[in-house]
Amino acid sequence: MLQRIKKLLEHNALILAIIATAIIALLSLTHLPKIDLGLHIKSSDKYLHTIAYFTLSTIWLFALRNKLNNKLVKIVLIFSLAIYGIILELLQGEITSYRTADLYDEFANVTGILLAVLVFDKLLKWFNSI
Repeated sequence: MLQRIKKLLEHNALILAIIATAIIALLSLTHLPKIDLGLHIKSSDKYLHTIAYFTLSTIWLFALRNKLNNKLVKIVLIFSLAIYGIILELLQGEITSYRTADLYDEFANVTGILLAVLVFDKLLKWFNSI
């Protein structure tokens, strides 16, 4: 069963990356109700940004894993995802009345991207061992 899931992920990685990118845009630009998880953590939305961009970056790194031996591909991906985050932040400030652009959100996005790059090789090694 695990082998089937692995093959499914391998064959559809690019499609999953595109879907994840669209979901991040949708979540960033729509009005979502505030959910109180009872954690009472200051700036908890920054953690959500970091997790979202960690996940998005990991999916894209996996989709492009066969091209990552070329350092330029990895650098372009990092900058593309960071610019994507900047664009979404600017759009939040310009086209929505219920969201604001926040520089600290972009710092959280970049943190998620860089964390994904740092741990991706270990995640890929684990995935390949399945």
